[in-house]
Amino acid sequence: MTPQPSAGGAVDWTAVVGSVRALANLPEGVGPDDVHVAAGVRGFVNAFTYWYGRVISQAVPDYRNLIIKRINPFIRRIQLDGLDARDSARRLVEDYDSRNFVTAGGWALEQLASDASLDAQKSAAEGIDLQRFDPATGNRYLYVLKSGLVTRNSDIVKALKRNSRQAEKLLRQDKSGGMVVANWAVLAGKTQSSFEDGVRRPSSAEFWGEILDLDESDGVALALAMSAVAGQLLRNDLEEHLDALRLVVGDYIAERDNDAVVDWEFIARRNMQTPQNWQTEDRTRHKRAMDRLAASGYLIAKKTAKNSTAAQPD
Repeated sequence: MTPQPSAGGAVDWTAVVGSVRALANLPEGVGPDDVHVAAGVRGFVNAFTYWYGRVISQAVPDYRNLIIKRINPFIRRIQLDGLDARDSARRLVEDYDSRNFVTAGGWALEQLASDASLDAQKSAAEGIDLQRFDPATGNRYLYVLKSGLVTRNSDIVKALKRNSRQAEKLLRQDKSGGMVVANWAVLAGKTQSSFEDGVRRPSSAEFWGEILDLDESDGVALALAMSAVAGQLLRNDLEEHLDALRLVVGDYIAERDNDAVVDWEFIARRNMQTPQNWQTEDRTRHKRAMDRLAASGYLIAKKTAKNSTAAQPD
């Protein structure tokens, strides 16, 4: 059963929870209760919508900062060799879209973990993403979360240890006893647990098991099911914005007398020299691109404040 919004846009959260449990093969009464399962799905949808849908829908007027100025004229010219301006723009926009999709997915998974857990929540401590209290032992677990495998950065580890010590001082003020355990958790991709440099590093499966109060296999199954069902609830109406990005990027990077050819000389000048060397031409290129965008019928969305919250599904 695939949960779908009703005609009025409301979501049947009973159906959502049922779909999650069926997909995870997890009967009612095992793991988080239905309220927390629904909250995990809702949190994923809200975070992903905010960090991906909002960003893409508002990217078009700022395409020069978001895409153009990040074109590396050394490497991209080699990578896109043989492609015309339209296909080069398609690749550049695809890369921008993919980066935002992956980033939004990381935020969404972090929100899912926080909202679905019975005993974990977002941490107010600097540099700590999540904290969990184990009532059986009195231990506090502090987590820095990464969505996937990354090259280990000693500076990040030092910051985690420093921030954990700061958080420990605050947590010990309530005199509840127990230990404070610093964790570096990778949400997907880490297959073995370890303990290094005074930092606990649970495997991805161990993390999901402990955060959802299940054994490792069931924890992973539930997290996967919640994200899969959340994906079915996400709105998929961003193609018009991506098409608009392809249009303006393709027009901007093209030679002035040949729309099919990428003007790599201008891109190199624009991204490597002082503004005095390219500012006038930049304005001219931008105006033509925006004129063509207006002729296409595309309407630029109003910008949402950065500190606004994502819309809550009903």
